[in-house]
Amino acid sequence: MEPIHDTVADPSARRAAWSAYWATGGLHSCVGSFDGNYSGAIGDFWRGVFKDLPEGPLRALDLATGNGALPRLLWEHRGDRPGLEVDAVDLAQLAPGWLDPAQHAGLRFHAGVAMEQLPFADASFDLVASQYGFEYANRDAALAEALRVLKPGGRLALVMHHAGSVLVRVGRSELQNQSLLMAPDGLLAASAAVLPWIARARAGQDPSGEPEALRARTAYNAAVQALASCIAGSEAPDLLLETRDWVNRLLAGTGPDPAPALAALASYREGLVAAGLRTGELIEHALDETQLAALVSSVQAARPSARVRVEPVAQAEGLLGWGLRLDPA
Repeated sequence: MEPIHDTVADPSARRAAWSAYWATGGLHSCVGSFDGNYSGAIGDFWRGVFKDLPEGPLRALDLATGNGALPRLLWEHRGDRPGLEVDAVDLAQLAPGWLDPAQHAGLRFHAGVAMEQLPFADASFDLVASQYGFEYANRDAALAEALRVLKPGGRLALVMHHAGSVLVRVGRSELQNQSLLMAPDGLLAASAAVLPWIARARAGQDPSGEPEALRARTAYNAAVQALASCIAGSEAPDLLLETRDWVNRLLAGTGPDPAPALAALASYREGLVAAGLRTGELIEHALDETQLAALVSSVQAARPSARVRVEPVAQAEGLLGWGLRLDPA
């Protein structure tokens, strides 16, 4: 597989990968439905934050918003009250398909905006929030900007990736699975080699006597068998199962011209590379206890009169992240 960390270091590749992901219409970067992600511990955290917000007009800022899962949750919580404004920023290009300009008149998305350089005036917001986004930034610079635009009596709330979370553990398994699929002897390479011979057979030509066809078929069968073994032993086999099913459908639908199937295979591979970049970033930027303690210390030093609370966010599936809150004293 292409090296994850080399790609992560390239800001243009990072932005392109996330822009392509949000263009699919996903509401957030974690697996599951909107309700599934916000009916558990994460939803409880945000409902606690929203419950403590003052009545009356409110202006909120969501950092690294993606397609706006957090603004949507806030809007559902108190969008029926007058005076709610939400600005949502992200470095990537966005596609919030749920957004209705008539219904959400006070909600504004700002693409191409870095957390380290916010285009807002000092003391503009009652709430600055981020879910699985703040930790991806240069944290010192992003924190300085977040507190600059936060009102003196405002609130800061962050859900961040935890280095010991189930999401990181599954992410590491996903990277191994991606590497397996894209290895020189993996399923994708074996499928690309066997596809032209399948197309020739569909065109009415018998390739069974061709040594190269036999080698391609043998390599493909070996890749399928290796994949089955890995599925049986994987903690998170979803990607392997999904790819095996997708390849089976691709091969079954290949016609006498192999070009469309080969193009689809190349596109699928590119998608895996982008997914690997996003997963690699998650793992790289997840915070351990030492990093979290440094962040808490910086928050408290910047707002010494405020209360800073931090706790793990967890539910039956396991540890999901860190929850940090800064509230007025």
